[in-house]
Amino acid sequence: MKKKTMTCTILAATVTMLGAAGVFAQSTDRVEAQGIAFELPEEIRDLVTVRTDGLEADELVSVYETASLDAAAARGEEDTGAGWIFSISAIPEDRLRELRCGGMDGMEVFAEDEDVVYVFNHPTDVRMVRASNDEMNKGMDQWTMINEWASQEVRQEILANNPELDEEFYTNTDLDMHLAQAAYRPGTKFELRAVDYGPDPLDPAALGENDYIEDLAEDYTYEMRDDVEEPAGEYYVLAFDDGGEEVRFDFFKTSEDGNLVREVRQIGDEEYETYYQAHAKDVDEDQSVTDVMAAWCQEIATGVEVDD
Repeated sequence: MKKKTMTCTILAATVTMLGAAGVFAQSTDRVEAQGIAFELPEEIRDLVTVRTDGLEADELVSVYETASLDAAAARGEEDTGAGWIFSISAIPEDRLRELRCGGMDGMEVFAEDEDVVYVFNHPTDVRMVRASNDEMNKGMDQWTMINEWASQEVRQEILANNPELDEEFYTNTDLDMHLAQAAYRPGTKFELRAVDYGPDPLDPAALGENDYIEDLAEDYTYEMRDDVEEPAGEYYVLAFDDGGEEVRFDFFKTSEDGNLVREVRQIGDEEYETYYQAHAKDVDEDQSVTDVMAAWCQEIATGVEVDD
């Protein structure tokens, strides 16, 4: 997400002194903006500028390092996004589904309330500005402290101070994006393959529902893994037409917990592999992603739905 600094007014909210949690343990100022609240620790409050007006669509609040704003203003660069630390957005669930079909770099979902999700937005490049390299070096500890507070404390504070919100989280891997496209982007081309049911691809349209692909997209997060020893044996395949080239995801039947997925992508004459470990969002969930694939393939092939 590209963030631009805009002419805004500094938040003029009533400040309440509270006890802070986490690594910032001094007294704090409470920020309240359009139904959400979080604390500014004493170490942070005089170093940042909080804005609530003139923001981008769906943004509730945005926080900047004041020293970077001042340095950028002195150089005539007020509208470059200087000093931006983070913003909080509230977006409709259907908009989130669109976003998940592409890259969500710098956007992290952390909460939901009915059909609205809350997103922690942050830059993917460094927005620190100073008059010179020497000033940049002197300000690095301050910049680091502010960013550590933002990444470690703010989302937890919002959840703690807004009990009506439920915690939510999505990963943003290549696997996540393809699953979201299959679930939510009409016209996405993909195939299911399972050697159990013959050499021909299975037709997901035969069911007329997207329940299985939505389960894969919504109920699991996907962590990239290194140094994985490939399991022996068979796997279910979910394959996509990715700009004229196939990218496939292999869901191993023989992995230890049924939650190992391999991405295989052909680039020119080379084949590249990436492994993912799936994690069920529900800690009590005992159904693996391979179980979901197995049930999906069985219902298409036999017309019999697998009981949960």
